This record gives sequence, structure tokens and C-alpha cells, in this order.
Amino acid sequence: MKKILSFIIVVVAVLGVLTACGSNEKKANIEKDVYVLNLNGTDLEATFHHDGDKLKKVGQKMTYPLSYFGVKEGEKLDDATKKNYEKQAKEQYKAYENGKGTSLKSEFTDEALTIEMYVDLEKADEAQISSLLQGTSDAKNVSYEETVSAFEAQGFKKKDS
Repeated sequence: MKKILSFIIVVVAVLGVLTACGSNEKKANIEKDVYVLNLNGTDLEATFHHDGDKLKKVGQKMTYPLSYFGVKEGEKLDDATKKNYEKQAKEQYKAYENGKGTSLKSEFTDEALTIEMYVDLEKADEAQISSLLQGTSDAKNVSYEETVSAFEAQGFKKKDS
């Protein structure tokens, strides 16, 4: 009887420890915040996916009106000129193109050139993240708060949901 009681006490203790350990596991609570800025007619949008202070994914969308390229209202750009501007833009952001956990997309319309860049900090190569997010010492643990503070210092404002 003593052995059975001792065994039951040990089992209950082990189950208690396992239950306590399991309940400490934090489920991911991914939040999404969007920050915007209009800079001399160019619309900039940054989307941050984060779990607490840990930044998980970053997306940036930049929409350059044709006036940015010196095109007057009502003027149209020929296809060769559009391709040239698009090529220059892609060259500037080529680190995002075809990388692991990164993407780059551009589209030219009759009104604007839109460039979208995306980086998944969980999937991207750590060296690549360090080069994209210059000055980051620990590329897999980027602070959401510090990143947002840097964007706000540049004039970005949080977009209402």
C-alpha cells in the first residue's frame, strides 16, 4: 500500500510539473500595425507583423506619382521609359528580390510606379537581414518598438485600423 501511495504521489507530482511547464508556453499573438507617410507626393506604407516586441515580418509599399519622375500632368510615359524607371527602382532594392523570405514587386500604371518589398524575419537568411536592416546586431530578434520609433522619427504615423 505504501508503494502504491508513493507511486501515485510521484505520478501526480510529474503531471503537475508537466502541466505547469505546458501552461507557460506562450502562444504566438501576431499583431499587425500599418504606418504611413506622404513625402512630397510619394505615398509610403510600412506594415509590421510582430509578437510583442519581436518583429516577425515587414512589408513596405512605395507609390511614386509620375510627377516624381518629372512627368507633367496629362503626359504619358512610353513603355521603354517605364521599363527604364522600373529597372532603376528594382536595382536600388535588389537585395529584396528572389531571396529566402524576401520579395520585391513593382508595377507601373498610367498614374504611378508602385514598389512593394517584403521580408519575413523568421525565414530570411540572418546575414541578408543584417544587410537589409543595417545596424542590426541580432537579426532574428529585431525590436518592434525600436523599429517603429525609427519610422516615427522619419514622420510615419500609425494608420487607424
